[in-house]
Amino acid sequence: MSRKIGLSCVAFALTLGLAFSALADKKKIVVGDPKTKWAVGPACHGHVPTYADTIARSLRTRIVETGAFRVVSREQLKKILAEHEMSMVGLSDPTTAKVLGQFLQADLVMATEVLCHANMVEFNILLVDVETAEIVWAKNYNMKNLKKVNRAMKDIAKLLKGYAKTGEIGESAGKSEDMMMIDSKALRDASEQIISIIEHSVPTASIEVLDVNAVSDTIKVKVRGKAWAGTKFKVERDEEEIGWLYLKKKGGRSVEAGTQDEISAFEEGDVGSSEEFVPKVAVGFIEDEDEDNEKMVEMFREGLLQEMSQADKMEPVDDSKVDKIINRMGSKIRKKSLAKLFKKGVDLLITGRFSGESGNRRIDFDVLSTVDGKRVTKIKYNSKL
Repeated sequence: MSRKIGLSCVAFALTLGLAFSALADKKKIVVGDPKTKWAVGPACHGHVPTYADTIARSLRTRIVETGAFRVVSREQLKKILAEHEMSMVGLSDPTTAKVLGQFLQADLVMATEVLCHANMVEFNILLVDVETAEIVWAKNYNMKNLKKVNRAMKDIAKLLKGYAKTGEIGESAGKSEDMMMIDSKALRDASEQIISIIEHSVPTASIEVLDVNAVSDTIKVKVRGKAWAGTKFKVERDEEEIGWLYLKKKGGRSVEAGTQDEISAFEEGDVGSSEEFVPKVAVGFIEDEDEDNEKMVEMFREGLLQEMSQADKMEPVDDSKVDKIINRMGSKIRKKSLAKLFKKGVDLLITGRFSGESGNRRIDFDVLSTVDGKRVTKIKYNSKL
């Protein structure tokens, strides 16, 4: 019996020893209370500057939950700061962070900053290696308001966990982080506005076939109503569908039309309507003129395509072959490239720019026909993106 108890004690001691060894292998991290700046405005409405302390406590908890670090308690941190007459504000200085880290026998010191501007929130992170006094990681989050700080802290904990495991820290936690940096409501509002303008630009017109020449491969039509080049018409004869025609030029009394169906199927006197025309729309080159925020532009593009997929009177084109044509074309509108897009089924191309700062961007887009490259409609919209 005593032998069994002895073996159990040895096993327990070994388990305890391994646990302490594993704990000792974890890096020790200090997370300081944020430096704050609080402006009056909607971004931090309903929160007081002391809310930043809540953010710091939550961040410590998130890091503890990763199981990858030993985290210094706030009480121990404040005690050391008081003993050595140091302040939280000084933690952003690598030299000060190194001294504090040495006092606490820590490996890493994290300084945080919450800057609440009138229309946006900055959440800044700085991670200092105590041994070398080097900044090993810095991160800046720009958010519409404080509601997204929890998402930021979750991503920070994810990045730190990876750092503890590999010794390397990534620049981004992925798509979830990108979405956090963009105002989803402003994105949706801008997309809906763009879709509405394009849908209203789709003409309600009719045509009558005046002449069909299969030898010269030409069709002449008379257009009733306003229609832009590329407008498509469903053609019928005796209430039966014959095929589709599209205008090669802007509608007039007698203009040339084209078809992707058999030209011989059409006859003089056939009539067509654009009522069922649902243009296929691709998103081309878009520039963020003042801030050059490529991530914002890409997230906007993805969000716009997603919103267009729910629209009734238009259809988004999200195709890798189309993307290659658009990428090669860049900011220059080339007729050859537009012709290739048309062959791939694209009727309209959105292109243009954002101007202004984050949270107050101006959208200035053109919607072009892929048939002649001319503007079908212009979109000017003040966005909170």
